[in-house]
Amino acid sequence: MEATQQELIEIIKLKKKQLLWGNLFMLVIFLLFGYLLGNGKILFVTWILIVFLLIMTVLSLYTLITGTIIGTKTMRRIQTFDRKRWGKKKWKRTKIIEIVLFTGLGIGMSVFVFNTEFDSSNRNLSSFSFPFLGAWIGYNLGEIIRIAGLKEQSANG
Repeated sequence: MEATQQELIEIIKLKKKQLLWGNLFMLVIFLLFGYLLGNGKILFVTWILIVFLLIMTVLSLYTLITGTIIGTKTMRRIQTFDRKRWGKKKWKRTKIIEIVLFTGLGIGMSVFVFNTEFDSSNRNLSSFSFPFLGAWIGYNLGEIIRIAGLKEQSANG
């Protein structure tokens, strides 16, 4: 019982660390994309996102097929904990949903790239900012709720 409590406390710390790094990453991406879009590089930004989604899809598919988690030590530890906590069936279902979402978003963006006329007169930074900030806030809220759930579980444990 004590080992489980200790593990929960460790995972909570790791999830907070991951949230901090995730926010720093999102800030850098936001500033970089804001700069690029401000200079009329919307097509370049879109291709970067498509390549990123392709890489994420391949990594998720590899993890689903082999069970090998790719990432930093913190990410591997958290995903191993989640897999054990959720059970293999729910973990696989979550990975499949992740792959489908990445693939769908990548296909959608590819269709967008090939069916949109990119001219510099039609660029609007707010059309990028609001969805990005919404996703960023959603990411933070989801992680904070999951961390709070673990804290509650460790307090009750």
